[in-house]
Amino acid sequence: MADCPVDFLSPDVRWSSDRLPRRTVLAGTVAAAALATVGAPVAAAVPMSGDSDEDLLLRIAGAIAVMPVPFPGFDERGPAIERATRNRLRLVLARMNHADRGTLFDGLDRVRRVMSVRDDDEMVVRALGRAATGADSIAAITIVVSTGIATISSRFEPGQRPAAELWLDYARRFAALPSAVKESGLR
Repeated sequence: MADCPVDFLSPDVRWSSDRLPRRTVLAGTVAAAALATVGAPVAAAVPMSGDSDEDLLLRIAGAIAVMPVPFPGFDERGPAIERATRNRLRLVLARMNHADRGTLFDGLDRVRRVMSVRDDDEMVVRALGRAATGADSIAAITIVVSTGIATISSRFEPGQRPAAELWLDYARRFAALPSAVKESGLR
């Protein structure tokens, strides 16, 4: 919008008589948006797996809370798994800067390809470890993990990478190990 000479969101915009009235423009915009929404296929609006971004982030926060060991409580009460709540996640997302938010959505798209919210903790950790192996994906998956850590611990911010990088190093190493589930023959 930097190239646009008029800020259409500003209340100071004055419409001259040679232009369309503001109501006409707004009504046309609303009508176009309604038609686009009605005509859009359902699959475009809903992720293929059916897992919402918040559900994925909460599942990841839950796995971080217990793997490889229970996440420390620091100055908070109760186990970290109890702090993986939708309200806390929304507070974390509200504190996130715009650039990190874009990277987060890229990371969630990558995660969605390799895991589901129905996966157990071991499978979530392995999926994150495998997703964070390429140079192009490390930054995106790191933001996903840092958001999960910030959700379960108020000591961390969503953009803080050191704790997320340390946890992802564990996840990559864990993903390279044989699965305990496979070895036990449970699947």
